[in-house]
Amino acid sequence: MPTEPTSSPSTTPTSVPTPTVAPTSSEPTESAWSPGVTGSVYNDPLLGMNPVHLEQGYGIAKLNCRLPAWHLQAAAARIFYQAAISCHDRAWRATLSHFGLTLQTPLLWAGASSASYSGACGQNNTGREAFYCAADRTIVMPFDSMRSIARYGEGYALAVLSHEYGHHVQEQIGVMAAFLARNESIGYKSAAGQLLSRQLELQAWCFSGMFYGTNTGRGSITRSLSQQAFVNNSNAGDRPGELRQHGTNQNVANWFGWGRHPSLNPSAKVTPSMYECNPWAARDAGWLR
Repeated sequence: MPTEPTSSPSTTPTSVPTPTVAPTSSEPTESAWSPGVTGSVYNDPLLGMNPVHLEQGYGIAKLNCRLPAWHLQAAAARIFYQAAISCHDRAWRATLSHFGLTLQTPLLWAGASSASYSGACGQNNTGREAFYCAADRTIVMPFDSMRSIARYGEGYALAVLSHEYGHHVQEQIGVMAAFLARNESIGYKSAAGQLLSRQLELQAWCFSGMFYGTNTGRGSITRSLSQQAFVNNSNAGDRPGELRQHGTNQNVANWFGWGRHPSLNPSAKVTPSMYECNPWAARDAGWLR
């Protein structure tokens, strides 16, 4: 599965376009944007220098993902989510094996009521519709809290699950453990802690973008589902009253889009790559707002 590098490293930062205003309509327009991942990563030995960030051009597997029919019901949603997890497992398994890691399938909690969740992370106090619990490697997708998103269709629900799976990838490669250790030492509410959280979240969206960029047009991952994911993610940034832990709508959409197609040229034939999904190597703080 190795491919040619999608960009050439540069030891000197260069001028790149400023991110454009985030799309907020139901049919957003993707902008020409680059996170500048060719910057130095050596200033962050625990996160930026994770081995999976240092090998250029290595992506995930192509597959024919077959998902069951979508119905806005708790039981049907659970079956859909489990099938989607299986597809993500198949996409990522060989990639982790390449880096000497054995992929462990995440658990899924998709009960009808978020109030009934009692996993290792306790109650859902994130304020979000779904979350990933690293303590027991579980993707938590309560039907009642997810309904506000899932009612728009399977593409929106799949976008959320794919992002949470991105957090599972982080747990599997060691990024999550490094994040939690550092976050505890600096304080998650501090400015540095909130920046660290944004980097973690933006990488998860970039990893999700890799799944769509590699597999859109194959099996059940239609172009329509891919576009729905982009629409969802264009409105998935920090909300009023929240800590700045997810990123702006603009940057969420940009990192997802960059994971899907890491090139400033929309017609360029490039391969989504883990090397490109490294917010700890971004050269401009504007990409991490």
